[in-house]
Amino acid sequence: MALKRTAVPTKKQQFHTVDELIAKSQPSFTYYFLLFVSSLIITSGLLLSNSAIVIGGMIVTPVLTPIIAIALAITVGRGELLRRMSFFLLKSFGFIVFSGFLLRFIFGQPPQDFFFADTMRTAVLYFIVALCSGAAATFAFAHRNSSDILPGIAVAVSLVPPLSLIGIGLAGTGFALSRFFLLVFFMNTIGIVFGGIVTFSFMRFYRAESKVDEELKALKKKDKQK
Repeated sequence: MALKRTAVPTKKQQFHTVDELIAKSQPSFTYYFLLFVSSLIITSGLLLSNSAIVIGGMIVTPVLTPIIAIALAITVGRGELLRRMSFFLLKSFGFIVFSGFLLRFIFGQPPQDFFFADTMRTAVLYFIVALCSGAAATFAFAHRNSSDILPGIAVAVSLVPPLSLIGIGLAGTGFALSRFFLLVFFMNTIGIVFGGIVTFSFMRFYRAESKVDEELKALKKKDKQK
């Protein structure tokens, strides 16, 4: 029981987590700059078949935070937040795919070593990694003394590389391969969201629904002011 009480944040900590998570999951110059930089780094690493460069780009990418926000929206049952985060992520994912397409179009055919074996076994194993990473990232957001593990989680989760490879594939390396990368990406995203939901539920974040409503009202107010 003592262990569980330690793992469950206080209401104040939950409210702070909600505030920080939603704030970091909004369109901003910082978000799009990091997305742009990480997309170019990761796609360049894939075209060079250089895993070190790919890993470096994965540390920079900011897309993990909005996905955890989606898990929060589902946990507290707020469709408005889910809609906002989903639309925001779709734009982000489209930008990553376009970056892969553009660089492949400019720099030509990449090596065939894409770091992903085209098998269902590979997709399922990445799903397991994403599930565990989603749980770990959610726990880290809720416990500030664990936030130093977030860069490692970003590396473990293969979100941007499959999207970059979809763009590369659409630019000429094959639609069939792009479909497999889409499957890997989809399973990764679902894994992160599910891991986040389970962890948020364990930490009783459904009690923070009033704070989520407060943040949604603030977002709507900002929308009206634009």
